[in-house]
Amino acid sequence: MAINADHWGYGYATDAARVIIDYGFRELKLHRITAAIGPDNAASIAVVKRLGMQYEGRLRDHVYTNGAWRDSLLYSILAPEWTAAPG
Repeated sequence: MAINADHWGYGYATDAARVIIDYGFRELKLHRITAAIGPDNAASIAVVKRLGMQYEGRLRDHVYTNGAWRDSLLYSILAPEWTAAPG
């Protein structure tokens, strides 16, 4: 998901991610949802942590962008954790 820089800091990414995760668990009956985030993307890391996702580890050379291989940090949440989460 990408939010235009003019709209950063308003909670839109958190709200959108919350709706997507809720849809995945409640409507699609998924068991697990993951997020792979660039290690330098502090804002996205804060969003997934705020939503209760747990850090699972680092995926080395996970994506190839702009001419270089880059690592990703892997976060996840399971359906029982989501339904038990407040809010």
